[in-house]
Amino acid sequence: MTPKSLIHRTLIACALGLFVAGSTANAAEKPKIGIAMPTVEGDWYSAVLYGAETEAEKLGYEVVVLDAGGFGHPEKQVDQISNLIVQQVKAILTDPIDPATLDGAVRTAHQAGIPVIGLGTPVISANIQPDAAATSSQCQLGELMADGAKRLLPNGGTIAALAGPPGAYWATERYACFVKSIAGAKIDIVAERNSEEDPATALSIANDLLQRFPKVSLFYAADDTYGVGAGRAIQQAGKCGAVQVLMAGFGKAAEDTMRGGCAQFVVAQRTVLIGRTASELADKLARGETPASRLVEVPFLSITPDHVGEVPLADIRQPADWKP
Repeated sequence: MTPKSLIHRTLIACALGLFVAGSTANAAEKPKIGIAMPTVEGDWYSAVLYGAETEAEKLGYEVVVLDAGGFGHPEKQVDQISNLIVQQVKAILTDPIDPATLDGAVRTAHQAGIPVIGLGTPVISANIQPDAAATSSQCQLGELMADGAKRLLPNGGTIAALAGPPGAYWATERYACFVKSIAGAKIDIVAERNSEEDPATALSIANDLLQRFPKVSLFYAADDTYGVGAGRAIQQAGKCGAVQVLMAGFGKAAEDTMRGGCAQFVVAQRTVLIGRTASELADKLARGETPASRLVEVPFLSITPDHVGEVPLADIRQPADWKP
């Protein structure tokens, strides 16, 4: 064999080797599912992300998680959904900061053949049929919290409301239905505050409200971030039980607050189960299948101190050592 033909054969062998290696790498690539979250901070977001991410991985997907950094950045969430479309993910899960801002991004996703699934909150887009959502009705949650307020204040009373992040769809819907449902119950809302989700901020606001309204009967807390802050403020004031706390969400700190006597009623979403269900819907749609139901509403749990030890935590909370 001449040196020239040897070189020629060597080049062909190298090229074939690179082709086979490239083909193997391509075959080994997993399909992607994208998740666009308003934030990954806080018990609710960590739990729903845990459910969605672990279920998607179990179904064989690589998961791309993007965090908008808070409810003040709806435009960033739109950009992140656009980024996921460019990455050609098989499906997008999102908990929309403001569903109305996602019209263009959802339309673009549909044009690319990518389903968009609501993760906790339905993606409501003008003139576009929603793909699917795993959720719990925010209005129903507010109504259940109103039922809790009536149970805690059977003879009426006053409420100071930590109403949630300004502009957040879930908080606005939840609180509006709560207010509507307590109408006529001799329960008056004496104060209402919006703020970012942060226990220290909630504690500071609750402290201020306790000073301004020392005889307030109950704190409404949009979720357990606010509820834990309110509970700590009440504890510092030595008023646990005298001033009650009603909240949504049952993270570890919320459980500790209830066990410590500083929270009296919780309406909990089965947050991990919501995440798992959303990924199951995404997988079916990505495969071209039609889910039995496009809107899966996961039921709530109402929790009081009497049965705090009976709560099915695996549906609500991620393992303690899991971080987003």
